[in-house]
Order: sequence, then C-alpha cells, then structure tokens
Amino acid sequence: MDKIVLSPTMLNRWVRCRRSYHWRYNRHLVRLTKTAPLSLGIIVSEVLAAYYGVDSENRSQELIDTQLEASTKKAKPIALGENPKPKMVKEWHKIETVLPRLLSTYHQRAQPKDTFEVVQVEARRQVELTPNIHLLAIPDAVVQVDEDTLMVFEHKVRSRYHSGDFGIDLQSAASCIVSDSIGTIYNILEYSKMKYYRELIMRSNYELDYFKDMFIHIGEDILTTPPDRLYPMPMKRCYCDYWELCNAEVQGVDLDDVVSELYRNTHDKKGGG
Repeated sequence: MDKIVLSPTMLNRWVRCRRSYHWRYNRHLVRLTKTAPLSLGIIVSEVLAAYYGVDSENRSQELIDTQLEASTKKAKPIALGENPKPKMVKEWHKIETVLPRLLSTYHQRAQPKDTFEVVQVEARRQVELTPNIHLLAIPDAVVQVDEDTLMVFEHKVRSRYHSGDFGIDLQSAASCIVSDSIGTIYNILEYSKMKYYRELIMRSNYELDYFKDMFIHIGEDILTTPPDRLYPMPMKRCYCDYWELCNAEVQGVDLDDVVSELYRNTHDKKGGG
C-alpha cells in the first residue's frame, strides 16, 4: 500500500465532496483568485501569527500595522485578479477600511486578558497514525494554559466559523492530536460588529481516539480507491472552489478553457500540490 499524509483540508474535502478532492489533490488545481472572506481570514491569521510570535511585552500596535500592511499588499492582487468585478472591488475596499480598526480594537482589549503562554505559532506538526497514514496539521498556535495543559489556539473571522460544523470539529481534533492538546480555543473576530470573542472546544481521550480511527479509515479509503472511481460522480449543485468545473463538465464545455481562465496547476510551479 502507498503512503499518504493527511491534512484537515484533505479529510474535509474527501468527506464533503470527492469531486472537490479530485480537482484539488488529483488535478492539483487552485483558484487564481481568492474570495473576500478567505482573503480576510488569511490576513487575520498572518497578522495574529506575527502578534503572538513575540513575547507579550513586545506585542504592539506597530507590529500589527507593519504585518497588516505586508499581508494586505500580498493578498490584494490575488483577491482581485486582473479584471476585478465591481462587487470584488467593493468588498476589498471594505476589508481595507474596517480591518485596521478591528485589529486595533483587538490589541486594546485582548492583550490585557491573555493569561496563557504561547508555546509555538504556526506549529507544523505531524504524527504517524499507521505506518502508511500520517496526519499533518498546522495550528495557528499552541498555548500553555497551566503547568501540564496545552491548548490549540485558532484564529477565525466570524464568516468562516460555524460552531458545530463538521469541518471545525475535524480541524480541532486533528490539531489536538498532533500537538498533544486537550482542546481548542477559537479566537473569533467578528468583522461586521467590530468585536472579538472566544469559544472553547474541549476534547476527551475518547473523542480523539474516535477521530484517529476516522482519519485512518478515510486514509485507507483514499489509498485504495482508484481515481476513476472518484470521478465522475452524480452532479449536484455546488458552490465550492470548483463549481465552474463541475458545471462545465455537465454542460459539455471544454474543461481546459475553464482551467486556464480560473485556475492554476500547483505542480507546474513547485512540482507538488
């Protein structure tokens, strides 16, 4: 049997839609542009990674402003593309206008209340579930809440956080497994209301064992399912990253034209997806 390294995103795509898994991990396609909510989430994560990557006494508004400028400059052309639609421009303008104020509010209110110690930010960690199946996760941060207790600390914007969502549970469990943590603190920034709050998901040993078994089962399923059994599948209306491809195939449109217009192949640039 081949070997595979699973990530929370891979697992979630396989469970939710094998077509989506096929486009991303068999065809290695990613969109040329990112949606405004996704761009917003990426910027927030990068800024707070820089913020929590230094000792508490060095966390400053200047640090936020510097990283925000760099992240925004990098994200803007990817979010808007070469020919942005008016709606995209309007959404991006709102991000540029509101996000600095939101992060400034966060610095003023969150920093005095943080009682944990940050052990590692963007903690890329991998564990072996079986000799053939490994699990990789990159928590935004791992924090120590007391002498013997580690927690995962994840930054989310409200539009991309839905309590009880399977993808959130899956990400939380995977991050806890790779970091020996007992739960996840979700650090949620609400864009529309200019506020933040935190939600805690605790994980029992029973739950984590359950998820480990699930991940192993999914990994074995991926390894033993030939690509021609993944795809094509019965078409359902879809709004994921690849809905144009699914619609084009159903309508008999040349997929190469859609790919060249909307996607890039990660193998073309880096030799890996």
